[in-house]
Amino acid sequence: MGKFSPTKQHGDCEEIANLSTAYGRRRRNWIDAHGAVPAGQVVDASCGNQRCIALRHAYLRPRVEQPGKYRKIADRIHRLKVGQYFDVRGVGTDERSRNRFRSGLCAAAGLDRVSVRGRPDGGVRVTKVGEWASVGASVGASVGASVGA
Repeated sequence: MGKFSPTKQHGDCEEIANLSTAYGRRRRNWIDAHGAVPAGQVVDASCGNQRCIALRHAYLRPRVEQPGKYRKIADRIHRLKVGQYFDVRGVGTDERSRNRFRSGLCAAAGLDRVSVRGRPDGGVRVTKVGEWASVGASVGASVGASVGA
């Protein structure tokens, strides 16, 4: 179990040393005082201090999604026909880097089925291997879609 993170006063703020703990504590304080945090919202500190957990500084703001590289690659995959591929350089040769890339890409790809194969130069080969059946489709339709792909 992790160590307890004590708070200290810094001007008008109540500060905690660890940023991750501060985010969780701010959120928990908000939930205790106001109820659940709506989807797509983040509890932030109005004072601008990332380590501040004072409830008087807490407010809700929209979550800002970063326009990541995965969305761009997923759009490129969507334009491919089944069996076509392209190479992405600079992913990394270690398993952790490739798994991170694969999970981010698969999340962004949606209904496109992809294969990600490592290359000796540190890149990966991304191949479109088919398309998943949509969520509303019947079981028979999804089997037919995967057989034809």
